[in-house]
Amino acid sequence: QSQEIAQMQAWLRQWYGITYEPRMTPGMERQIEKLASLGGAEFEIEFMQMMIEHHEKAVREGERCVERAYHPELIQLCQNIVQTQTEEIQTMQTWLSEWYGVEPRGGDPHE
Repeated sequence: QSQEIAQMQAWLRQWYGITYEPRMTPGMERQIEKLASLGGAEFEIEFMQMMIEHHEKAVREGERCVERAYHPELIQLCQNIVQTQTEEIQTMQTWLSEWYGVEPRGGDPHE
């Protein structure tokens, strides 16, 4: 994702003269602290559930981008984000189910 972030930062500068650096929110910091306190199966389950939620947000935003953007390069990047993040969600949901008997929580990322 760091390559995608760098690309989008470059486009913001080139297309709109905007400089943007992502920052961690207090909620993100709390999630990192929670993960740091866990180990083994608890860590894996919590990590995958958090990543699924994060990826679902990326899928929703990527779909909005595909619908609204007009730069072909950005549309292609967003299509790739939707595809890869959806595949990763499915992989982690499979692992949660197979390894831990945990069913997916949350909704459909495409809603």
